[in-house]
Amino acid sequence: MTYPLLFPRGECSWNTGMKHVEERRTAKYTRVTQLQYYAYRLSQRNGFSILHNSGKLFQQYIVDAYVKTEGSRLHFLRQNQEDFRIELYRGLLDALECRAHNENMRTGKLIILPSSFQGSPHHLQQNYRDAMAMVRKFGKPDLFMTFTCNPSWSEILNSMEGVQRPEDRPDIIVFVFNMKLKELLEDICKHGIFGTVLAYIYVIEFQKRGLHHAHILLTLDSKSKIRTEDDIDKFVSAELPDPCTDLRLFQIVTKCMAHGPCGTININSPCMRDGQCCKRFPKQFKDDTEENVNGYPFYRRRATEPVQVGKYSIDNR
Repeated sequence: MTYPLLFPRGECSWNTGMKHVEERRTAKYTRVTQLQYYAYRLSQRNGFSILHNSGKLFQQYIVDAYVKTEGSRLHFLRQNQEDFRIELYRGLLDALECRAHNENMRTGKLIILPSSFQGSPHHLQQNYRDAMAMVRKFGKPDLFMTFTCNPSWSEILNSMEGVQRPEDRPDIIVFVFNMKLKELLEDICKHGIFGTVLAYIYVIEFQKRGLHHAHILLTLDSKSKIRTEDDIDKFVSAELPDPCTDLRLFQIVTKCMAHGPCGTININSPCMRDGQCCKRFPKQFKDDTEENVNGYPFYRRRATEPVQVGKYSIDNR
C-alpha cells in the first residue's frame, strides 16, 4: 500500500473493471477511466477529507495520479498503433533497419503519438499550424498579455480550511485560475474592453519557481488597432497609480508589479547578470511614449515624487 496515512483501511482504488453507477449509461461507455476516477477523488465534498488536508502528501498523490493516467493513455496508444496509419512510416522504418543492419545494431519499435495526445510532437505541430493559419487570415497579433495566478486571491484564501495554505490545495488554485481566465477572455472578446477582437490565441505555462500563467495574443480589427502613442497610453501604463485617487490599484501594483529590488541594493537578485539587471531596470524617465522599430515601445515614465513601499523608495523607473 503506497499511502497508508491516506487510506489506513486499505480501500480499493481504480481497476480496469470498475463500472459507472448510473443505470442510463450506454453499453459502449460503462467503465470508469482513470481520469474520471481521480477527478471524482479530487472533488471537494461536505465533511472532513483526510486527502485534502494531508499537505504535501496530497500533492504527491496528485502527481502519482497524473503519471498513472498519462501512462494508461500511452499504453493504449502503444496497443493500437494500427489505427494511426503506421504504414505511412514504412519507408522510414526500412531505412532505419538498413542502417542498423550495416552498423550491427538493433532497431527499436517505432511508436507514433497522434496529435490527440497532448504534448506530443504532432500535437505541438498542429497547434503551430493552426496559429499560423490564424495569422495568415487575420494578420499579425496586436496585443500580447500575460495573466498570472495569484495565491492571495480572495477566492483561494476563503476556500482554505483550518491551517491550510494555498500551496496545500493546488486543485483549488487551478479551479480559480481557470475561472478567472475564462472571465478575462469574456471581458476581452465579448465585452470588447480593447475593441473588437478578430482572433485570440493563448497558452498556459507553469514554471517550477512560480505559479501557472497564461500568455495571450489578441488580433484586433482595423478600427481597434493601436496606431499612435495615445492609443498605447490608453491600454498600457508603466507608471505608479495615484494612491489618492485609486488606493487599491496602487497597492496591487506596488505589491505585484514592481520590479526589484536589484542593482546595488540587492546584487543577489535573480535578475542580476554581470552586475547589471537583465531586465534593464531602472528605465529612463520619459515624458511621452515613443514607438520603436522592433515592436517594443518606450512607455511613458514621468518623473514624479518617489513613494515609500516597505523599506524601499520606488518611482516610475
